[in-house]
Amino acid sequence: MRTLRPRALVAALAALVAAPLIAAPADIVATRVAGFREVGAAFKNINDELKSSTPQVYVIQISARQIRDYARQQQGWFPAGSGPKPGVKTAAKPEIWSQAATFKKAQDGFTAQANAFATVAATGDAAKIRVAAKTLGQSCATCHRSFRVEERR
Repeated sequence: MRTLRPRALVAALAALVAAPLIAAPADIVATRVAGFREVGAAFKNINDELKSSTPQVYVIQISARQIRDYARQQQGWFPAGSGPKPGVKTAAKPEIWSQAATFKKAQDGFTAQANAFATVAATGDAAKIRVAAKTLGQSCATCHRSFRVEERR
């Protein structure tokens, strides 16, 4: 049986660690795009139910938990180096990284609102859910206005 020499072992470990870092920008952008699309789809489900004369509360509750879970995950979706640059298509503005503390505050606000909304949704009280959904939507809009390039239609 052959053993690796210390230098070879270090080189092999460095290659394993560096490989994900090299691919990270495109992969992390794809992850956050997919995640935010899921958040949007869940929020659409909530709004569709709230427009109904007989909203299906369980659909709202499931969607609220999805948003809450993605809100927690999104904290890791913006690492350094995953911003706008040639070859990386993203709607994330450079301000996410240049104003990191402000962006973190917006993320924390969204996470808090997502948690609060999930709690209200669990009650099944449609009137309270409507109010909480509006607050959650405002939290999304706050971040979008400052940190997302608006789509041109």
